[in-house]
Amino acid sequence: MNYDVTIDHESGRFLAVHAFEAKPQEMAEKQGQAFGTVAAHLAAIGVPIEGSAVSCYEMRDNTFHVSSGFVVGGPIAPGDGVGSLQLPDIDVASTTHIGPYEQLGLAYAALKEGTEAKGRHVDESAMMWEEYLTGPDSPPEEITTVVHWPLETAAA
Repeated sequence: MNYDVTIDHESGRFLAVHAFEAKPQEMAEKQGQAFGTVAAHLAAIGVPIEGSAVSCYEMRDNTFHVSSGFVVGGPIAPGDGVGSLQLPDIDVASTTHIGPYEQLGLAYAALKEGTEAKGRHVDESAMMWEEYLTGPDSPPEEITTVVHWPLETAAA
């Protein structure tokens, strides 16, 4: 797949999320549970979902620390294991991956290479996130995921 890497600015959108830890082989099941938990909580408190399903990732101690949920209009009342998370107000490298989740590593590699070609660098210590534009029941070759990775601060 040919990836178009862009430099964008994340404005600090709010997410309603459920946080969990997972090994790679546990990710799909735990994400599905998290999305269900968040959707049920939002329905119970009357808060509309205002955007894509999103998962935020940090890797520590060979374990993914994940917050999965949905874009919402602002902070929400916590409960049922669901809370608010605000994405950072920061420049990010972004690209769209079309294909199976198992091949998302190609998009991350393209982000690193593409930002370096533009004279920037991804911040490997930063939380990265994925926005899911199609659901997991889509045919694997049609699954569409936008991947975002914060950039190191540009030199002044």
